[in-house]
Amino acid sequence: MSQQETGILRLKAQSYKLVALNIEEALIMGDLPIKREEAIAYFYYCIVEELLDTPPGRLTEKVKELSNRTFYDTVRRKPVTFSERTLFRMLKKYREKEFNGLVPQPRKDAGTHPTLSKEVLGKILELKAELPTRSAAKIIIMLSLSGKIKEGDVSVRTISRILNQKGYTRESLAKQSRVHIKHECEHINERWQGDIMSAFHLPYGQNGEMRMVYLIGFIDDCSRRDMHMEFYFDSTLPRVEDVLRKAITKFGLPSEIYLDNAKVYISEQFKLICARLGIRLRFCKPYQPAGKGKIEVFWKYVQSSFVTEIKNQKVKSLSELNDLFFAWQKHEYTFRPHSSLEHDGNKISPIKRWELDINAGIRLKYPSPMQLGEAFLHETTRSVNKYGVISFDGNTYEAPAELVLKEITVRYNPFRLDNLHLYYQGKYFSTARVIDLKRERHSEVGNIPETYEYDSEISRLYFKNIRIEYEKYLQDQLNNLQVHQPELKSVPETAVEDSLTKAGPVSFPSSRKHSVSRDEFIALICKTAGIDSPTFSEKGRIYEYWNTFKDFNYEILEDILKKISLKNGDFNRNLFYYLATLQKDYKDQLSKLQEVKRHAR
Repeated sequence: MSQQETGILRLKAQSYKLVALNIEEALIMGDLPIKREEAIAYFYYCIVEELLDTPPGRLTEKVKELSNRTFYDTVRRKPVTFSERTLFRMLKKYREKEFNGLVPQPRKDAGTHPTLSKEVLGKILELKAELPTRSAAKIIIMLSLSGKIKEGDVSVRTISRILNQKGYTRESLAKQSRVHIKHECEHINERWQGDIMSAFHLPYGQNGEMRMVYLIGFIDDCSRRDMHMEFYFDSTLPRVEDVLRKAITKFGLPSEIYLDNAKVYISEQFKLICARLGIRLRFCKPYQPAGKGKIEVFWKYVQSSFVTEIKNQKVKSLSELNDLFFAWQKHEYTFRPHSSLEHDGNKISPIKRWELDINAGIRLKYPSPMQLGEAFLHETTRSVNKYGVISFDGNTYEAPAELVLKEITVRYNPFRLDNLHLYYQGKYFSTARVIDLKRERHSEVGNIPETYEYDSEISRLYFKNIRIEYEKYLQDQLNNLQVHQPELKSVPETAVEDSLTKAGPVSFPSSRKHSVSRDEFIALICKTAGIDSPTFSEKGRIYEYWNTFKDFNYEILEDILKKISLKNGDFNRNLFYYLATLQKDYKDQLSKLQEVKRHAR
């Protein structure tokens, strides 16, 4: 090597020395996370550096001197020695590739073992990836039990080395980023996302004790419209049920709900509620909140836009907080363009996206009031003793005699134990009569209130306006029914059909009255309910209804039963509930026909 080339290498050595000193300081101080390979390369460089300053003709002598010396490896933390051949090879690598030539290169057989097959190596990596906290000793036990290896064939140290060389360490696996694919449902009510957000503290009760308030809600995946959201002083199951019930009442049933693994969501009672309503539950993986990102993003918006502002206001009650939140939703979210919603190149609001599907013919599915109320009843099983008595949560009730010594299903509102619904063999039977009511509330709800009182002026006006709007809605429905009623004139009975035909496209039965026999009544009920052969108990219950009101117009009765069965999908299962309202429906229908007939005269 010429003197000029040697000088250049020495200059480069000085620059590398500065870098190496920084690395050494970082190793000592622990301030800079550096790669293990670079630290080893610096250790080699410190040895090679002495050879670079060796005068010409004395290199062999210097190498022999270094081979007899012991060095302390600061990386591996142990004393090491180098042979003359190794020192010459290190110098050659440095002259060819400079500092990078001293960086250790991975072995071609790294992560392998001569006694382990590729299949076993794959199983080792698979078991570690499946559970990053799984130890090497545990992996050996699992492999030996499965017959993949023999006990004693491989050591814990070997497994650890293979995992380290392949990068399957606990730290690296925990830091692995997961790719989340952005997904959006095509239509509304295909999926809702639900969650609970901890907000801030608010005065509670007469003593003004500060308590945390929770925002519980559901959001539509497609339109981003909030189905219903409300603040509560607790996040128990009854509160989640309340929000879900209100959301379904307003916007119908979703096909599925996507939730995290919170205790209230994975409870058997919540699963049962959704199963009764035909709602599929989907749960995201634990500690992976990005799966339900839409509602998480909404929570961030609530925190930044609503919570930060409301903290500056002196909110005195939960009712006032909810009033302000409902107003904020309307003005700051529901009707404002959403950054993720677009139509014809323009950003649109959640309600606009909702209305696009409604106008395109998407129909919302609403359960009947009976179905909805029944779905949210809690459920348990009890046995009726020989005296016809049921014991339930410290209370005693009387059951019908037909249920003596039978196991029945009891459905109840946990806040009101004065009314138990009894089911036998999956069908509604009757309510239980209270004998001794020691507890009015079930022990599972503790002392939490059924509802929080809404005492603010906005709330009173809100519910007053709702009642007025609902009464108006009922009046409109009644007017629509009267418009479609046939116009009956004072004509002989033989001409009633002709007069009904002239009244419009909808034909009604004649008003001719005749008594319906017991067998006819039973046959009609069973036909409408789809019961081929009623049990003795069912016949007895139907007899009771027939005895209380024998004089039916058969055609009107048949028409009412058809309407009830078509409107309510649970007519067969809750037959006796609907029969209890049959008499009132019949009288209302008959009085309307008589009123039309009277005006026609």
